[in-house]
Amino acid sequence: MTRHQFKNAVWQEENVLEAADFRQLLIENPRLQQWIDQSNKLTVNLLHSDTSQLGKEILWGSLIYKQSRLARDAQDVFHFYISAELLVTSTLDFEEDSDMPRHLMIQQMDTAESPIEVMMILLGGMVGAVLHKIDRFEERLHHLLWNIKEHNNRKTLESIEEVRHEILLWKHLIMGFREIIMAVEETFGENVCDRREYKRTSKRIDRCVMLVESYEDEINNMVDMENVVANYRGNEIVKTLTVLTTLFTPVMAWGALWGMNFQVMPELDWSFGYVAALLVIVVSTFLLYLYFKQKGWTGDILRSAVSKDKRKQRQD
Repeated sequence: MTRHQFKNAVWQEENVLEAADFRQLLIENPRLQQWIDQSNKLTVNLLHSDTSQLGKEILWGSLIYKQSRLARDAQDVFHFYISAELLVTSTLDFEEDSDMPRHLMIQQMDTAESPIEVMMILLGGMVGAVLHKIDRFEERLHHLLWNIKEHNNRKTLESIEEVRHEILLWKHLIMGFREIIMAVEETFGENVCDRREYKRTSKRIDRCVMLVESYEDEINNMVDMENVVANYRGNEIVKTLTVLTTLFTPVMAWGALWGMNFQVMPELDWSFGYVAALLVIVVSTFLLYLYFKQKGWTGDILRSAVSKDKRKQRQD
């Protein structure tokens, strides 16, 4: 275990939350003991507040402060106990996360006015690490935004679904920080809201919330844009196929007629029967095309189909 003695606060880190010395530090409380017993198995945020004794309020719980977007079980959980005199937490591995410089945070804690302020500094460091990861997420989101314009295909749609899932993970992660901030005010009173570190951490969490909500709106707009493009393409394909099928109706109709094996077929004896049949087919198809063009059922549809073919040939 590691004990940090500051001017106005004490912070103690415990390597194992179930250790006997950890229990000795805490008051006898059935719910608190149950939380200690279950701490290693927790996979969700947990928060309890005890305000039964005036001046001896306590807050304890567990917070998921890091979650991998690739694996459900790849997450880091932070356990904590706060009172007006003491802060006890599980050990934080600062070496793993370069976004949380330990020596700078310890220096900042030395000027803290209470263990609650020390807790706010720890939360602020965790939220700062989240903000740095969100910045890297923003780069991928910006790249995806231009991919929609330049290479709108199935792979792009899969990428949108990936970032959509990731933004939900960010929202779930930040929710735990917001709950603790609200619980601190609920447990220890409004006076803590006037402290510098509380305000700083609250603003940092608000910044996270603003970014995540803005990115969520962008992703929803991407999904809407993708749906509009997909519907438009689907309609264009159906229209084009309908027009082309109709244009080839004379070919199929005359071909079916002259493919019959009746005994009396005057056309078989004509010297120019083959040429006449071709002319009938071409003229019928052309007249049908003129009718469609007059109705305005061809132009944009056929041009869009041709232009798509040309673009595909240039890409190949």
